[in-house]
Amino acid sequence: MLTEVACPNCLHPIDIRQHGRHITCAACQSQFVLDGHICPRCNAYHAQEQGFCGECGTVLSRVCQKCHTSNWAGDEYCKQCGTAMDILELLKVNYAQTTADRLQAHMDWSKEIKAKEEADSQRRMAQLMVAEQARLEELARHRAAQSQKDKHLFLLIALLVFLFLVIVALLMQFF
Repeated sequence: MLTEVACPNCLHPIDIRQHGRHITCAACQSQFVLDGHICPRCNAYHAQEQGFCGECGTVLSRVCQKCHTSNWAGDEYCKQCGTAMDILELLKVNYAQTTADRLQAHMDWSKEIKAKEEADSQRRMAQLMVAEQARLEELARHRAAQSQKDKHLFLLIALLVFLFLVIVALLMQFF
C-alpha cells in the first residue's frame, strides 16, 4: 500500500495518509492535487478511478445530488458544479449498503478484474507467440545458412581429397 509520495518541487517525502487529494508539502509549502484516490477508511492508494476500494471494499465515489456527476468519496465539492458534498451523505450511503450488496459489488468487481486480466493475458500471449514465431524464423534462416556453409565446406574437402588422390596417382606413375 502506497503511503508516501515525493513532492514534485523539492522531492521531500509526504505521508499521504494525512491528506485527501489536496496535498501540501511541509518542506516547501507547495500544494498539488494527488492523481488517483486514497480510500477514506483504510488509506489505500488507488491510481485509477474505481467504485470500491480494493483493500477494504469502501465506496470510493458518490454522486452529486445537484448535477448527478460521479465524484471521489472524499471530495468536499462537486468537480462539475462546485456544490458542497455532504460528508454525512457519504456515511449514510456507506452504512445503508447491506452485506449482500457489498458482496455482490465485490463479486462484480472481481469479475471485471478477471475479465481484464484474461484480456491482458491473451494480449501478452499473442505478443509472445509473435516473438516466438520471429525467433523460429530467424533460427530456420540461421540453420539454412549453416547448412549451405556445410555443403560448401564438404565440396571443398571432397575437391581437395580428389586433387590429393590425383597428385598421388601421378606421382606413383613417375616413380
